[in-house]
Amino acid sequence: MEPAPVPLPSSLGTQCASAGLSAALSGVGNAALLHPPLLGLCCSRGCPGGVIIDTIEQVPGWVVQGRVLVSGFHAPLEQQVLRSLLRRGGCAVKLLARGMADYRPPPEEREPLAAGRLLVATAFPAEVRRITRKTALARNRQMIALATELLVPFVAEGSPLAALVEQAAPGKSVYLGGVAAADDDGR
Repeated sequence: MEPAPVPLPSSLGTQCASAGLSAALSGVGNAALLHPPLLGLCCSRGCPGGVIIDTIEQVPGWVVQGRVLVSGFHAPLEQQVLRSLLRRGGCAVKLLARGMADYRPPPEEREPLAAGRLLVATAFPAEVRRITRKTALARNRQMIALATELLVPFVAEGSPLAALVEQAAPGKSVYLGGVAAADDDGR
């Protein structure tokens, strides 16, 4: 699959540009999935099993509601959510933390791509071939900018993700552990 430019809706392009992020994406799949509202999903890697189960149990409801999830789908919980979402006929926007020069969709993504239920996109040029902490954080900032709401089922205290969620999501509905964040310190 050859990546092509992915036009952002004007409101999302403005949000990305004002956050100092790329408003130019390239990708494969259905670009119309970028139209809001998007539910952003991010999670620290060391997520407890109970949180994984609780989050996976929400997937059928998201599919019924027609929610489109946007995420890097890189952490184990995020990967489980993507598999469950796609098996159930849901829609997703997968943001890569690298370029797409050598992207080959795994078997479970091929049918959703062909059916228009998946967009795989990146803001990185083709020369960026490896995921690093820096590219993962940039990808997560991009995801937060694109999302209307943000779900963070688990975030490790003091992690780069914790700081990123606190800094990058002002004015957005942020749900930590499945519950709307009510306090000022982002926990």
